[in-house]
Amino acid sequence: MRALAAFFILIFAVSFLGQPRLGAGWIWDLGQGIGFAAFAGLLFQMIPARRQGTGRAHARIGDAVVMFMFAHGFWLLLSDDVLRVYLQPGAPLHMWLGLAALLLLTALSVLAHLPERMRLHRHYAQFRLWHRWLGALATIAAALHIVLSGFYLPGWPSVLALVALSLLCCLGRGAWGWLGAPFQVPLSAYVVGGACFAAVFAMIRNFGT
Repeated sequence: MRALAAFFILIFAVSFLGQPRLGAGWIWDLGQGIGFAAFAGLLFQMIPARRQGTGRAHARIGDAVVMFMFAHGFWLLLSDDVLRVYLQPGAPLHMWLGLAALLLLTALSVLAHLPERMRLHRHYAQFRLWHRWLGALATIAAALHIVLSGFYLPGWPSVLALVALSLLCCLGRGAWGWLGAPFQVPLSAYVVGGACFAAVFAMIRNFGT
C-alpha cells in the first residue's frame, strides 16, 4: 500500500508544481485527473515484485490501469467534440504517443492472461523480460504524451520531475526497496485511490473559480 500511495502523491505533486490553480473546467480537469491516476498506476506497475504470489495482483491492477486509460480518453472525447479531430491523420504527436501507450498496455494485459503466451516465450524469464521492456516503452510513451500535450506541466521543473520519475521506474529497479516490495495491493485500493485522485485533482483546480 505504501508504494501505491507514494506514486499517487508523487504524480499529484508533480502535476501541481507549476500552476496549481490552472484548470479548464470540472469536466475537462476530471478527465485529465483520470489520466494522471492511470499514469500513477502505470509507474506503480513498473516496480518489480520479487516473490511468488504477486503475479495475479499485478495483472488485476494492470487491467485497471488500462481501464483508467480508456476512461480518460473516452471521457474527454465525449465531453468535447473538437478532440475527435485528434483521432484523424495529422493529429499532434502527443496524441499518437498516448494511443501507442494505450495499445501497448492493452496488448500486454491481454497477452499476460493467455496461456498461449508460453508458446512465444518458452521460458518464464524471457516472458518477464519482454513484458517489462514493452511496459517501459508504454511508460515512456505515456510520459511524453503528458509532457508534449502542454497541459498542467507549464515549466521545466515539473517536466524534468515527471521524466526523471518515469526513467527511474523503468531503469532503477533497485531504487525502490525502501517501499517494501513486493506489493500485494488490493484492486479496490487502486480503483478507489484513482477515483479520489481524479476528484481532488479537479476540485483543487476549480474550487472557488
